[in-house]
Amino acid sequence: MEQQKPHVRYDEFATQFTSVLHQHWSDILLIVNRQSPRVATLLRASIPSGLRRMDGTWCIRVVAKRAVRRERLNQPHDNEIVAQAIRLWAHSVAQLKLPRVTVDFES
Repeated sequence: MEQQKPHVRYDEFATQFTSVLHQHWSDILLIVNRQSPRVATLLRASIPSGLRRMDGTWCIRVVAKRAVRRERLNQPHDNEIVAQAIRLWAHSVAQLKLPRVTVDFES
């Protein structure tokens, strides 16, 4: 049982963090807009859908409409713009220093 407790806590944290991202998604998109108005526009109808940790990196899943993905949203540069916006938002709003963050777009 002891080994499952950290996993349960992580799952709870991931769910709560995703919920906070979802609540503040419009604020994060304002930060994205400073770097790329095109990406911000494409992500207007998207939502953060999950968080998983891989080798010390947080991978945040963002569900975008299928039509958006066809408009070249899966470029590595776009993923990095959104990841930087999430890190900047977390630091400026909550004084959180997140580990390396990556973003995966899903439809």
